[in-house]
Amino acid sequence: MTLNEKIADLQEQLTILSNQINAVQRDTQTPDQRPRTSMGGSKIIGGSNPIDPSSGRGAMSGGYVIWNNTEIASPYGVQPEVPTIGYNKHSHSRFSGGALIKDVLEFVEYDWGETITNKHSQRFFKLGDPFPQIATEQNSDDETVDKVGLLDLIFNPDTTTWGCSAFEIDIKKCYFVERDKDGNLVKDENGNEKKAPIFNENEAHSSIIWDKNGREGLGCWRFLAVYASGDE
Repeated sequence: MTLNEKIADLQEQLTILSNQINAVQRDTQTPDQRPRTSMGGSKIIGGSNPIDPSSGRGAMSGGYVIWNNTEIASPYGVQPEVPTIGYNKHSHSRFSGGALIKDVLEFVEYDWGETITNKHSQRFFKLGDPFPQIATEQNSDDETVDKVGLLDLIFNPDTTTWGCSAFEIDIKKCYFVERDKDGNLVKDENGNEKKAPIFNENEAHSSIIWDKNGREGLGCWRFLAVYASGDE
């Protein structure tokens, strides 16, 4: 290597070192701090937990979200009483908290046992022996399945609303209705709203009756078909 090449190489290294020193100075020197908000919590990193949906007095050190009033007053590690006041409320609309995602939101049923008395504080579910198990049920193929899953939702593009398919209908609460495009009940020529229950204790006024002999003696519901002619 010639002398000029060595000088050029040293100049390049000097430039690199100079840039590194400037970068270190920018990171270590304390400039004027812009106004900001700091969250409370322990400054001991090893004793802190990230904020998560669990609950309990760990929130005092920045570890857990306090969801209700009894989680504040309960002793550490002790399952709190059933709460009477809820905190951290938000509506979960598209503008607040975010809309719940159809393909993600699931519902679950647990077999609680006798240990868990407060179902609102999930941090204390571990007190169960074992951890509360998901309830099960037999399907039509005699398979045991966990009772957890998505809602069976159906979207109505005309009203931009979601509906839910029903696995059970209470005949005494079920009404057949007709609504217009604005969602208002339509009225007939007599001025009556087109809303009527499908069931009536008086079978002469009911649209559905129980057939005790249906389903090979197990019984079933049958809709009544009425044919009228003329003005009747």
